[in-house]
Amino acid sequence: MTDFTGKNIVVTGAASGIGAAVVRRGSELGAQVIGLDINRASGESVVNTQGGRFHHCDVSDVSSWQETASMLASNMGKIDHLHLNAGIQIAPPEAALAEYQFSSMTPERYKKMTGVNIDGVVYGLYHLLPLMRAGGSIVVTGSLAGVVPYDIDPLYSMTKHAITGLVRSLKSELSLRQLRINALCPGGIDTGIIPVDQRTEEAVFMTPENVADEVLMLFTTEESGATWLKVSEAKPAWVMLAPGQKKPSN
Repeated sequence: MTDFTGKNIVVTGAASGIGAAVVRRGSELGAQVIGLDINRASGESVVNTQGGRFHHCDVSDVSSWQETASMLASNMGKIDHLHLNAGIQIAPPEAALAEYQFSSMTPERYKKMTGVNIDGVVYGLYHLLPLMRAGGSIVVTGSLAGVVPYDIDPLYSMTKHAITGLVRSLKSELSLRQLRINALCPGGIDTGIIPVDQRTEEAVFMTPENVADEVLMLFTTEESGATWLKVSEAKPAWVMLAPGQKKPSN
């Protein structure tokens, strides 16, 4: 794994799951890591313990991002690597699977989910791109549900398809800033957003730590605008080409 000594990393959704694991691995590899999360109590406990520094941020709120960007500019300076990771599903994990269906959607839940899954990425890019160091990179946590149907939670799938499209479409514009961006789209991961009723004996989930290692790898890849699928701990992430896209020749 690459030595990140002297590098500055910012992670959203850092209080649990993949985000917490990225904070830990980045810190272990020498980086200065600031973890952002809306959950102040859990975030301070988890992120500080993992070796990073915690800052409260509601990724769905523009004013919260403004304050966060000002803090980062003052305390961190330039950002080398940004992990836009925060994400939720339409219903809480203890809800019956029927509550995840489109017919059970409530405007409040829909607004909350799109605020985190879509606005959290767009606002994060808008406010932090000016702080990115030339040569830096961005990884956005997508989902396998962002490239294939996910009939358990159709609206969650919609938000992750949006992220896939955004990342693929930003390659050229960000290259002008000498920045790279990639989407990591994993299958089932053992995190707090998994519906309890999906945790059957047959279900197999990857660990957040395994996926975090892929995030650190993508920080250093020369690829940009790519959709990386991760469906098994035993198999590294690989690029899924967009329709009509040709594989680069060696």
